[in-house]
Amino acid sequence: MTLSIGWFSSGRDEAARNLLSSVYDDIKSNYCQARIEWVFCHRETGDGPFNEEYRQRELFFDLAARLNIPVACFSHIRFLPDLRKSGLSESPSAAKPSPALARWRDLYGEEVMKTVRMLSPVDIVVMAGYMLIIGTPELEQLELVNIHPALPWGPRGTWQEVIHQLIAEGAKEQGIMIHRVTKTLDRGPVISYCRFPIQGPEWDEAWGLWDAEISNESSRETREAHRLFRRIRHYGEIRELPLLKRAIRELALGTITLKDKHVYAGGSLLEQGMDLTEEIERNVSSGINGG
Repeated sequence: MTLSIGWFSSGRDEAARNLLSSVYDDIKSNYCQARIEWVFCHRETGDGPFNEEYRQRELFFDLAARLNIPVACFSHIRFLPDLRKSGLSESPSAAKPSPALARWRDLYGEEVMKTVRMLSPVDIVVMAGYMLIIGTPELEQLELVNIHPALPWGPRGTWQEVIHQLIAEGAKEQGIMIHRVTKTLDRGPVISYCRFPIQGPEWDEAWGLWDAEISNESSRETREAHRLFRRIRHYGEIRELPLLKRAIRELALGTITLKDKHVYAGGSLLEQGMDLTEEIERNVSSGINGG
């Protein structure tokens, strides 16, 4: 039986294209019993200014076309913008939405479901760089799997927010995890994860430069352009692909199953996810990237 996959992505950068093309190639080259049936994006051509993110998204759409994967879009920018704007302004954070924002997410989710129901039915939906927090309709009607750039117990939020928090805490390690999506942001049952150090002799110079060059007055842009920030991101990015490929292979083989909102391995409940650090490090070190 072939594992049918839907793909949610914002398509906003090169990493989004790498995830899609690499998983597609991995399925083909390893004769994996899986297929990416379609891609859904919450942005549309022409729904925003022509900037670098817009250009990257068009490249993402072009890639999907070359791979012969149908793309469906429904712009969140154009959908009830006043309700969304007021909801965002009233919310303490994205993880703690105001009633207005929660309502907007559910209403938008209903439109998302109307869109994807017109496509082929799928077994799972992979959220690969999907930058919207989803609403109840998607959670209740789709089997959602997410890549999160942190350890299962680590920071929540976007990859930028995660790295900001790790640096502020002086964290010693970082990780990547694949998990089921639940109402609790970035805390669903874990399928697999890996970890890597961000402290030690190889990192001392970058941390020293951060201490010397970054102050409380430094802008977000300055912090995110810093060597330490970019290095942590790079180390995470190169581990995302092998971890995601391995998870899809296991799901296709049926050695990992998703049932009743839980994750099972070999028929037994997988309590904390599989720690694949050693395997991922071998892949990264050899340059195989999980292939």
